[in-house]
Amino acid sequence: MAQYQLVEKHTIEHHNEYYEVRTTQNDDQSKSLFFTTNEENLEEVAAAIVAEHLPGSKHWTVIPHRKDS
Repeated sequence: MAQYQLVEKHTIEHHNEYYEVRTTQNDDQSKSLFFTTNEENLEEVAAAIVAEHLPGSKHWTVIPHRKDS
């Protein structure tokens, strides 16, 4: 089971590293969820997030974000 924590967009500045899973449908209705995880397999974690929180989304991508020091 993938371990992750969803993060609200307004609180992401409190995390040194976080990830974004963004749907990439062709209908210009892309949605993003932000999360933190210690898991190494980001694709697996993102797939679990999409399945649970964005059901029906077939196309998505993971975008890593790091806070620059």
